[in-house]
Amino acid sequence: MIMKRLMLFVSVCVLLLMSAACERSSNYSQQLKREQRQIDEYLSREGYTLLDEFPSDTVFGEKEMYHFPDGIYIQILEKGVGDTIRHGDEIILRYRKSTLDEYAVVEDYWNTMDRPYPDVIKMGDLTNSCEGWQDAFDVMQRSGAHANVIVPSQLGRDATNVIPYLYEMKIRAVPK
Repeated sequence: MIMKRLMLFVSVCVLLLMSAACERSSNYSQQLKREQRQIDEYLSREGYTLLDEFPSDTVFGEKEMYHFPDGIYIQILEKGVGDTIRHGDEIILRYRKSTLDEYAVVEDYWNTMDRPYPDVIKMGDLTNSCEGWQDAFDVMQRSGAHANVIVPSQLGRDATNVIPYLYEMKIRAVPK
């Protein structure tokens, strides 16, 4: 009798845990849909057009962005100069980070008044970076490149929140 009650109790606990896990995953799924709506609304509100193909000369119009499938949205503002920055090379990064809502919250890491020392990041290394940034660096490629990049939460630095961010970023190669 005790064994039957224990088995019933364990079965009920397992069912409750399974239903809670399903509820959380559907909430996460809903959060991802809300995130995509937020990105779409931002692009529409700001008047951006999504390009079907990445420009071969990396020249974008004033309100054009390219969306890599399941990845970042990017607009190259300046192509940069010099040799291509390769994996393992160090870059200096200055950026502005903002939310995509109508009344954006902005964090500035653009100059020495905002942050005395810029971030130094190794291409291909996620230690003090994120997948979305690395994807952007791969596209930006050259010292002095300047871009606007929307990084969805799955590729971002904060894995605990489903929030996309817009980064205005400028990179510079660290001299070898």
